[in-house]
Amino acid sequence: MLRLRFTADDLARVRLVKGWGPLAETYFSLTRLRRHHPRDLLGGWTARVGRASSGLVHPCASLFDGGQLDLITLTGRTTSIEEGLEALLAVRPQHLRAELDTAATIANDVGDRLRRVTDAGDVAGSRADRSRLATFLGDYHRVAMAPYWDRIHARLSAQHAALTRVLAEQGVEGLLGTLAPFARWRPPVLEVGHSHRPVLSETPLGGRGLLLVPSLFYESRPALWNSVVDDQAPPVLLLPAARGPGDLATILAHPSGVNRLAAVASLLGRTRAHALDCIGAQGSCSTGELARHLDVSPASASEHTTVLRHAGLVVTTRQGREVRHRLTTLGQDLLDGTL
Repeated sequence: MLRLRFTADDLARVRLVKGWGPLAETYFSLTRLRRHHPRDLLGGWTARVGRASSGLVHPCASLFDGGQLDLITLTGRTTSIEEGLEALLAVRPQHLRAELDTAATIANDVGDRLRRVTDAGDVAGSRADRSRLATFLGDYHRVAMAPYWDRIHARLSAQHAALTRVLAEQGVEGLLGTLAPFARWRPPVLEVGHSHRPVLSETPLGGRGLLLVPSLFYESRPALWNSVVDDQAPPVLLLPAARGPGDLATILAHPSGVNRLAAVASLLGRTRAHALDCIGAQGSCSTGELARHLDVSPASASEHTTVLRHAGLVVTTRQGREVRHRLTTLGQDLLDGTL
């Protein structure tokens, strides 16, 4: 368990971030893939990705075993895999080497870290080895992440929107109080992780604030990600965006690929097909959220949901001042291609 101690300045500097980008989820999914258990609910995705990628066998993949290597603060938040890989290639050798050493210390296994680094080559100091790492991550992303990214991004956006609503209505302390069971707010301390676990560390944030970042794939022990580049940068705390053990499995049950959506689009039209897919990926969404995802006006989004509702594909309920839409069984079956 981590204990994060806040000052008034820290509370004023808490920020919500809509995910750290495709490269970060790629890192975390690789850790998940390599830790796979035969009874894991992600078995279908794991089998597909294991067959179609080198994620289980590539020498560079072992760098991500255990989920301790922090590349996310080195590359910063990026919005595309290409931007992320460019940032990775630009990381200074001494900074990457420092993170490799830190990961070994956290894992308490320097020998294992040395073996993994040797397998991957000198990714800190060798341009060729760093390029090989970037190529591997790009290839792996195309198989493991890209076919599902629309759904992944929609879920991260939904989580961000939900947290933003809480922040607007209840303030920072109200937001921190809603993070249970992942974290418990006991002013002025945020306890992250299971309360029955020993305290790993107590960290005073020291006025830097905190970035709260939803992630679908991160599942390693609670960690505060601090930048080795800027010791005044706000640390990153990753929040689980999956709603339960089977939630991520549902998102990854089948690719949100062009062919499937194209077939639905030929029936409903492109925008309504994407509206249906967006609602399915988020579980439920408001008209305003849907409008932002589709990049249309709220009135247009409302018109699309009306058509989908009349067709029996979505159901709409009122929650306070907003209405929320979710798929019916028929709508989900249409998306899944199981009609």
